[in-house]
Amino acid sequence: MTTFTSYAKHIEQLLITIVDSNELHAKWLNTLSFLENSGARKIAACEHPTLVKEEMLKHAAEEFRHAHHLKRQIQRVSAKPMSTYSLSLILGGTATLHYLSALDLRASRYLRMQGFCKHSVKEAAYLLVTYAIELRADELYPIYDKVLRKAGSRVAVKSILLEEKEHLAEMEEGLKKLSSGFAHAAHVCALESNLCKLWLAGVAKSISAQD
Repeated sequence: MTTFTSYAKHIEQLLITIVDSNELHAKWLNTLSFLENSGARKIAACEHPTLVKEEMLKHAAEEFRHAHHLKRQIQRVSAKPMSTYSLSLILGGTATLHYLSALDLRASRYLRMQGFCKHSVKEAAYLLVTYAIELRADELYPIYDKVLRKAGSRVAVKSILLEEKEHLAEMEEGLKKLSSGFAHAAHVCALESNLCKLWLAGVAKSISAQD
């Protein structure tokens, strides 16, 4: 039922070009690190001051760890330090910077239109946005892993790939408990697909600008 648009072929084409260039690859790792860190911060922002579920703590901790792991991988392809997530050090430009916040904003607006109260919007948006993002990660990381292996790269993302699959399964369980959960997920996945298309176009533009 998810209105999810696959961009597998386009992602693979981009990643083959990226992995072939150490400079682009370093920026790509920094880009993924930024997105993982943004995801972790979004999860933390959704936490209730006292009623915090262990699953949420685990998820946020793992996303922060992914961000750090990807940062550490940069030194395997480049000696250039990338201590920040400034626009000059990531791919995709502002499309990368606003990807998650734009999805969260649009999902929250949709939920308010569906009659969710303020507290419910925050909780449901966390579930739906995370589900959509984990669905995309479940497409992207296996492709990236395959391209890395084919190129004989020293960069490793296998551990992230496995944990993202666990996160997706957890979100699917959460959707079963949310009234009309998968119907709402279909709408939010459609929103994510549009944003992902813009993001990939931004990444492609960054690659072209470096040629």
